[in-house]
Amino acid sequence: MNWRALFKPSAKYSILALLVVGIVIGVVGYFATQQTLHATSTDAFCMSCHSNHSLKNEVLASAHGGGKAGVTVQCQDCHLPHGPVDYLIKKIIVSKDLYGFLTIDGFNTQAWLDENRKEQADKALAYFRGNDSANCQHCHTRIYENQPETMKPMAVRMHTNNFKKDPETRKTCVDCHKGVAHPYPKG
Repeated sequence: MNWRALFKPSAKYSILALLVVGIVIGVVGYFATQQTLHATSTDAFCMSCHSNHSLKNEVLASAHGGGKAGVTVQCQDCHLPHGPVDYLIKKIIVSKDLYGFLTIDGFNTQAWLDENRKEQADKALAYFRGNDSANCQHCHTRIYENQPETMKPMAVRMHTNNFKKDPETRKTCVDCHKGVAHPYPKG
């Protein structure tokens, strides 16, 4: 092996120069990626495709739309994971929505949503069940221990009993709180 090649991999540039250029490109690429991910996780971005649906109004009319606590959830609070790796994977998976927006005739209409609501709701429920409603628990952190005083006694009892069960038999948030932000279709 030619060890000199490590220190002089290019006839024109030193390894230090190449390393600095590589680091600069890496840092710029990282921040550009972060900015893009952030920009595509805003309600404004989500509503650019879902603008003709009732989705935003459904959330605003729900308990998550600025209830007693005065907090309004954003699309990404429920629909995107909060861990960095899961977040990136989910962003890649949901890029199919952009494809749907561009290729499915009528995708951005209330009629399409009404026709496909059950299928879409079931996919969302499967996602929540698959991660034990991690997105719910990201905000509702005290649901099992040190529960808020505003919880009704029945709710405290139900949550406490559920938490005592084995993880395999335990219910997750959406098993009882189905349709909290968007109405779950009947039938």
